[in-house]
Amino acid sequence: MLDTLSRVVIFFGFIAAGAVLARTGRLTYQGLDGLSAYFYWLGFPCWLAVSFSQLPHFDGQHAILFAGYAVAMIVTAGIVLAIATLRKAPREQAATAGMAGFINNSAFLGIPIAFSLFGQSAREIGPLVVAVDFLFLFSLGCAAMAKSSGHTFKEALIRTTKNPTVIGALIGIALLTMGQRFPPPIETALDLLGKSGPPVALVALGGMLGLMEWRNLASFDPLSGLAVAAKILLAPTLVALVLWLLKADATTFKICVFLAATPTAVSVFIQARIYQVWYEGAAKTVAQSTVFSLITLSVLALILTHI
Repeated sequence: MLDTLSRVVIFFGFIAAGAVLARTGRLTYQGLDGLSAYFYWLGFPCWLAVSFSQLPHFDGQHAILFAGYAVAMIVTAGIVLAIATLRKAPREQAATAGMAGFINNSAFLGIPIAFSLFGQSAREIGPLVVAVDFLFLFSLGCAAMAKSSGHTFKEALIRTTKNPTVIGALIGIALLTMGQRFPPPIETALDLLGKSGPPVALVALGGMLGLMEWRNLASFDPLSGLAVAAKILLAPTLVALVLWLLKADATTFKICVFLAATPTAVSVFIQARIYQVWYEGAAKTVAQSTVFSLITLSVLALILTHI
């Protein structure tokens, strides 16, 4: 409980800093766009390129389990999309809510906590789950967002392949496949840029929240509430069911379920901001899912470490 709390408090410290800057007029919408652009074009792509080039290798059995994990997450997004559509939400909002319901904060919140809970096993399995999250699922979410915002299927596919997050992930995977790494000076520079990305994104999120009306932020919004419930409750439940059916080993089961239960990644808000689609709702979903995950992740950690 205290470990989860300490890590979430750090996240909220960055968010609070952004909110204070916005409330005092030091961070405007124009500045917010600049921070979002930095994370979008430099910070996160560099982090993915370096991290993915260092991924551990895995066998065929794990490939099946990770495929099952991906299917469970896609079903989660599909349920959010279906319910949002039935509630007559605009399709671009429904698609963004679906993305918010299945893109995990596995890299920056889930992995550090998983390391402390599951030890060396998390260092071998966890990064591979992050690869599924941000190479496959994230690309799928971006494509759905582009398609729902009025682009044709071909245009959405082209726009997704030009997404710097996708490009960074593919560069890292290409190096991994070839058994290569960046030259040390370049890797150091990219690593510095990559590590700067999450704090910048969280400050940008805080700035967006600071520019919103407090009553709107704290109030219940059906679409955001749906995305939050899907992310921290439905997603881990479906992942647990699928991996149980696939007879996953205990270690992979625990790590995948735990990471599936992490809150919505801040990168969803950044993408929504770049696409100019439901970004206030995405900011609200990230913030509220992170708050609720303080309780849900702590309870889940107790369960998984005692079974």
